[in-house]
Amino acid sequence: MFVRFVRFYSRSIWPPLRADSGLLKYFNVTYARSSGPGGQHVNRTESKAVLRLSAKAWQSARGTWVDPALFDQLMANYKDKSCPESKRFPYFTNAGDVLIMSDSTRYRQKNVMECLEKFVSAVQRCGEPKKETDEATLERWEDLRKKEKEARVQAKRKLKDKKNARRKIKIEV
Repeated sequence: MFVRFVRFYSRSIWPPLRADSGLLKYFNVTYARSSGPGGQHVNRTESKAVLRLSAKAWQSARGTWVDPALFDQLMANYKDKSCPESKRFPYFTNAGDVLIMSDSTRYRQKNVMECLEKFVSAVQRCGEPKKETDEATLERWEDLRKKEKEARVQAKRKLKDKKNARRKIKIEV
């Protein structure tokens, strides 16, 4: 008799996303003609992989195959305009779909796997909480802004004085 071991994950600990074929079932995969150098091969074969996940499917991913905490943080970072660009998910379209493309290799399957790797790395990178800056750093940034502004104003004054010195002097009698 064989014993089957099943690993259960609690709600707080989710398995990490992996770029494998199991993740592929959630995406709509299409292929297109690649661009760039390659001659006849590029013109005749459809090796560019395009993975699309509709907005509805992306919203339903929360809690099914994406950790809810990770999903919520990813969406919060995306909507927060003060969040750095590196923490904002780069694969959203205007309609809210997730669209990932790759045409770096000649092979369809490698391009599909690269798309999945791009998606997983972006989810992991963008799902991290935004780091809060400490007071000392904020004060230092403010001092740098003041110094930069003063230097800019000083340069403008110097240029103004130089141009005023070139003008003809009018003498009134």
